[in-house]
Amino acid sequence: MTMVRGAFSNLLAPGYRKIVFETYKERKMEGQLITNFNSSKRAYEEDFPIAGFGTLQTKPEGASVNYQDAVQGTVKRYTWTTYALGFRITQEMMEDDLYGIMGGRMSKALGRSARNNQEIVAHAPYNNAFNTAFPGFVAGEALLGDHVTIRGATQRNRPALDADFDLIPLQAALEHFHQLNDESGIPAVFIPRKVIYSINDHWIVNQVLKSQFLPGGNMNDINQVAQEGLTPHLSHYMTDADAWYILCDQHDINYWDRRAATFTNSDDFHTGDALFKLTRRNGSGWGDWRGVYGSQGA
Repeated sequence: MTMVRGAFSNLLAPGYRKIVFETYKERKMEGQLITNFNSSKRAYEEDFPIAGFGTLQTKPEGASVNYQDAVQGTVKRYTWTTYALGFRITQEMMEDDLYGIMGGRMSKALGRSARNNQEIVAHAPYNNAFNTAFPGFVAGEALLGDHVTIRGATQRNRPALDADFDLIPLQAALEHFHQLNDESGIPAVFIPRKVIYSINDHWIVNQVLKSQFLPGGNMNDINQVAQEGLTPHLSHYMTDADAWYILCDQHDINYWDRRAATFTNSDDFHTGDALFKLTRRNGSGWGDWRGVYGSQGA
């Protein structure tokens, strides 16, 4: 498609007080607060997990030491998708535009498109957290659900029955991290730091996290959850209104820029039309699942 004078004739007429185009405020970037941001110079990136050793074993007097091998796990690969968008303006439209909309301000609008793309891609691991078909990782394994460790144990980072966010489900989530083990069954330390949620849970999350006493009660019982150091993170890019997540101080939810948003423009020699485009290559995913816990809601 090409933007021509006939389609934007109002931009050729003088006298308008204001042209309303891309004048809205933008929120601070949210995805970079809940993912690790990385850059890559390769066709793909891979994580290679290895399980160490279990707990020391009893050695009777005179008996030989039991020897154990480290064990390699499944390689997890991050792949990239190319995203692009552009526009085309006739030479006459560029010349006759009285308000400077064509060209410069249209180009800034592409920047908003790129910004939104980054947020969508960064949130993809969460929006696909219960999807066993999310590409690039262990076949049949979602970010949140059952996980078979390299040494064969099963661990789970999702409630047995999904529940809406509330005090009791949150307490169960925090208890989960106190019982978490590494690939060899040795306790692993992950400290919960953020509760990630959509606007649907904004009021209940803040009530639970910030009440000095148990919310909804009248006995003045201490609300221990408020002392656990959790901060609320309201996300506007979650596709499931009642899903919620706990993110730890260390986690392996990753966003990658293979090629950052790149803007280019040129002229069509034959028509004189101005061509503008913005492209990028990026991707996201997860390596280790241990630093996150979540529920789809009831």
